[in-house]
Amino acid sequence: MTIPGAWRASVLLSDLLGQVPWDAYRQLTGRPEEKMSRPPLLEQPAPPDTRMTTFSSWALDLIWHGNAIGVIAARNFSGWPTAVYPVPAQMCSVRRVTPYTDSPLPVGALEYTIGALKALGSGDVIHIKGPCEPGAVRGMGVLETHLNTFSLAQEQSKQARSVSNHGVPTGVLKSSNPDLTDTEAQDMKAQWLANQSSRSIAVLNAATDFTPLSWNPEELQLVEARKMTLTELELVFGLPVGWLGGQTSSRTYANIEQDAVNLIKFSLAGHLARFEQTLSLAFPRGTQARANLDAVLRSDTLTRYQAHKIGIEAGFLTKDEAREYEHRPPLAEKSEQPDAYQSGPPDMQQPAIGAP
Repeated sequence: MTIPGAWRASVLLSDLLGQVPWDAYRQLTGRPEEKMSRPPLLEQPAPPDTRMTTFSSWALDLIWHGNAIGVIAARNFSGWPTAVYPVPAQMCSVRRVTPYTDSPLPVGALEYTIGALKALGSGDVIHIKGPCEPGAVRGMGVLETHLNTFSLAQEQSKQARSVSNHGVPTGVLKSSNPDLTDTEAQDMKAQWLANQSSRSIAVLNAATDFTPLSWNPEELQLVEARKMTLTELELVFGLPVGWLGGQTSSRTYANIEQDAVNLIKFSLAGHLARFEQTLSLAFPRGTQARANLDAVLRSDTLTRYQAHKIGIEAGFLTKDEAREYEHRPPLAEKSEQPDAYQSGPPDMQQPAIGAP
C-alpha cells in the first residue's frame, strides 16, 4: 500500500463500498416483497465500530487478499447472526474436511482456523470470497495475482527517489591529463559526487570535462513508465481508465454522473454482489440483503426534482414517497407541527383563525 496509485485505487473502492447503506428485503409466498427494518448485522455489524469502518476494512481485505472474514459474535433468539468480529484475512486459514482429516467437523465441511480459534464451521464464520478457481475454498486478491506489477511500481519509485535525493546525473568525468593516476582519478570522482549531492558548484580545471550521458527524466522514459504503471494499476483494480491519472483523454467529455454509473457497473458491482449474496446467507430463507446505491448515484437537485415530478404525474409515485426520497416528512405531518409564524413571543403572535 506504499504505492500511491495502488493506495488510491484500493481506498477509493473500499470507502465507496463502506459508505453504501444496506437494506434487507423479505418475500413470503404469494405476497409482494417488503422492505424490513434494517437488521443490526447490516446497520452496525461490529459494535462499537461504525458500519463504514467494518465494511471498508472488509473491502480492503477482499481487494488485497481476496477474502473478507468475520467470526459471528452474537445471535438473536432465533439463532441468526446479529454481530460479527472482523478478523484480518492473513490470520485465517481454511480447508475442506476429507476422510483423512483429523477434524470434529463432518466430511465435506469447511474448517476455519483463525488465530487460537480452531475447527470453526462455515456456520460460525462470514466469509466473502473473491475471484477463485472452481471449488476453491479461498479467493485470490491483487497481491497474489499481480505482485510483479507492484514490484515494478516500487522499483520505479526507488529510481525516481534516487534521482531526486542524489541529484547526480549519469555521465563521464574526463581528464586530458596524461599523468593522471588512478588515485587522483578516484579523488576527483569523489569530490565531484560530493559537490553534486549537496547541490554546490563544481569547479573543473582546463584539463577536466564532464559529459552527461542522461539526466532528463523524460529521456530516461521515467515519466512515461510511471504513467504506464498507473494505467496498469487501473486495470489491476478494475477502475475505468483515467481514474488514477495514467491516461486522461478518455475522460475529457465524461460527466460526473456518468462516471459514478460506470464506477458502479464496471468496478464495484462484483464486490457488491459478493457481499450481498454472502450476507443474505446469514438471514432466514426468503430474506435478501441489498446495497442501497441511491447515495452513490444521487443526481443533482434539479434532475431529482424533475424525476419526482414525472413520477407523480404518471401516477406511480406519490408526493409523500417523493418527500421520503428527499428525507422530508410526509405532508400529513405538516399540520401537526407548530407554525413558525406562531412561535414568536406572546406579544408578537397573531391569533389563529377562529380563535376568540
